[in-house]
Amino acid sequence: MIPYPILYRNPPVAEVTSISYPTVSPRAVIGTDSMIIGDITIAEDVFIGFKNLLRADSGYPYFIGPFTNIQDYVLMHVHPGHEHVLVQGRKWGVYLEGENSVLHHAAVHGPLFIGRNTFVGQHANIYDAVIGRNCVIMHGATITNGVKIDDNRFVAPGQSVWKQEDADNLPPVPEKFKDLNQYIVNHYYRLGKSYLQNTNLVFSYR
Repeated sequence: MIPYPILYRNPPVAEVTSISYPTVSPRAVIGTDSMIIGDITIAEDVFIGFKNLLRADSGYPYFIGPFTNIQDYVLMHVHPGHEHVLVQGRKWGVYLEGENSVLHHAAVHGPLFIGRNTFVGQHANIYDAVIGRNCVIMHGATITNGVKIDDNRFVAPGQSVWKQEDADNLPPVPEKFKDLNQYIVNHYYRLGKSYLQNTNLVFSYR
């Protein structure tokens, strides 16, 4: 028997008193064994792969922007309480602007903003940050402590960025990596639609 992805309401606690179900675009694709809980908006043409855990149960809401891919074994959560990022005057626990790639085993923990067309590599660990557009965060990097990273910046494999001065001194994305994210975004858009058409391993909510 193929296990369905689980979309479920959050349980009320003092930090999140309202009870919400995820809101999923009918054009999004979600793989089996992924669990999505609480006030999470998943936009059109998002691909969420297998065995991911997205929990809006300690802080909320989350937004997963269009054409984003969340690959496998990704953890998304937020610090308990009232810390948020502001996007156009609204508070968010986690906000992925769109066309983002979040690779296998990454942890993206709010309060967090990731700008459009930014790549997050395998086993990256992000906890409390604002990351700009067109960035490349390579595999195994750590970003934390409320740092703000400008657009078009590169974080090297395994690099730790936890002081603002280090974030301010990050280099621009090298030429060889400038098209990396768009290639991944395009691939996972096509892959998700093919999974939906040719297998029973993913689901859309029409």
